[in-house]
Amino acid sequence: MLKIKKNIAISDSGFVFDPGTGDSYSLNPTGLEIVQMIKSGKSFEEIFQDFATKYEVEEEAFEKYYYDFTTTLKQLRLTEPNGED
Repeated sequence: MLKIKKNIAISDSGFVFDPGTGDSYSLNPTGLEIVQMIKSGKSFEEIFQDFATKYEVEEEAFEKYYYDFTTTLKQLRLTEPNGED
């Protein structure tokens, strides 16, 4: 399961800070919601179900967005090295 590194600080407004590198990022509301769900230990299926309940989104479209987004999180080294979903 994908895991966000424990030392990554994420504010309620979507500001992300990596104290290991000093880098900071901003998440849009959707990205923030996904990162918070990942941090809480939810799987892709659980996250999709939450989004499908709240928004009109098809699984195929959501899946592409989700995996593009989580690939970016991995590239920015915000996830645990062996964390897979």
